[in-house]
Amino acid sequence: MKRLAIILTCLAAAACGRYLDVRPQGYVIPSTDAEFASVMHKHLQDIEGGGDEIIIGNMETLSKLEGCADDLDANIAVGNLKAYAGDLINNRMTEYCNYYEIIRDCNIVIGNLDGRSSRLASDVLSCAYAIKGICYYDLIRMYCDAPEEGVQQLGVPIVDRFDIQDRPARATLEESIDYTEKLLRKSIELKMSDDLFIFKEYITKCWLARTMFWAEQWDGCAKVCEDIIANGGYELSSRETYADVIQAENDRKGEVIIRTHINNASELDWYFGYIKGYINGRPISADFVKLFGDEPQKDVRYGVCVGAKRLNGKTPEMRVRLSEIVLMLAECYYHQGKADKALEQLNKLRRERIEGVTDLTEATLPAVRGGGRITADARGNALTPLMQAIMDERRKELFMEGDRWFELKRNGSPEWWIINNGLKYTTRRYMYTAPIYKGDVDLNPQMAQNEGYE
Repeated sequence: MKRLAIILTCLAAAACGRYLDVRPQGYVIPSTDAEFASVMHKHLQDIEGGGDEIIIGNMETLSKLEGCADDLDANIAVGNLKAYAGDLINNRMTEYCNYYEIIRDCNIVIGNLDGRSSRLASDVLSCAYAIKGICYYDLIRMYCDAPEEGVQQLGVPIVDRFDIQDRPARATLEESIDYTEKLLRKSIELKMSDDLFIFKEYITKCWLARTMFWAEQWDGCAKVCEDIIANGGYELSSRETYADVIQAENDRKGEVIIRTHINNASELDWYFGYIKGYINGRPISADFVKLFGDEPQKDVRYGVCVGAKRLNGKTPEMRVRLSEIVLMLAECYYHQGKADKALEQLNKLRRERIEGVTDLTEATLPAVRGGGRITADARGNALTPLMQAIMDERRKELFMEGDRWFELKRNGSPEWWIINNGLKYTTRRYMYTAPIYKGDVDLNPQMAQNEGYE
């Protein structure tokens, strides 16, 4: 896509404690609609070129998440990926700063464009609200504990406006989730008209659904998912087209709603080649392979994902696909007590993935397996055959798309270990929640650190 040149840059901060700061020497706040648009175009260019590690994420982001999860077996070979969440603590604190630097950019746009009447101003505003909402969704997943019903939990600092003097403490988790939903809904209400700004109505609705899903708002999430499926203009990819859709390296095809790295002239392509090699150098776990059953070749995902010597064959990419929306809807129906509707969504996906598959019924669902890493659902209840089936399909479908780490987190945050160089490394429950940047905690007595990092 052709984008406006970046005319002005308002924003550079050396530490998260200064994430609202601007350096006046040589920098000015934009004034025209087009100049404010250039602030957003910088981030949109990063998404298209693959350089964005924060908003949607790229292969670098994916490698950190998948390396610390369990779809790849670090007990066989660690390789060049980080295999232990404890090794990424400093990196996660830096990412915390980066989120708030993007939020600062969005606040500058929102604070100055709100109320302007041009179509360009409205589209830029919509983009800023969407990106800010997505950043808060990611902050909640990464830096807050998974939701627990009836428990008041810590959220993240809410930075509602551009103010270099503001040093907010952490809101509650409930307040943070409500704020995120408000931002995403505001973006949707503005009805973005220009594809150049990427985050049009149904793309942003995917993150609204994701936010509600993480917050265990099953009723609200189900309604948004139903809307996306019925009116978003996307269809599930078939068995015949699935490999082409998933393996496309620089193209958004079929059921892919949004993805990064669509610019095949990106100067980062060489680097992503290395990351693919790192990911493909660690064997896939036997536990994952067993999900495909006795006739794995009938499942198109097996042929795409599991390569020779049990190494990954799937193009690793951060993206949102209609399959994820269908699986979220199935789980929402499950928690609503609508088993028949949950099975309907599950079977709809399976028909497009497995040759000659017979629809599952409550009577034919496989019994719950023993010894699995996840033993309870998001609400802490023991797994049932239907919930296990939904989780199994999600794990197969979203393999190497950065999902598994957060699936472990929201479904009990199980503790487990790997052996590397004769040493045992245990992923503790608290490690699923990353630490708040230490500089902010040191500077602000009201800023609470996450458990385990005090």
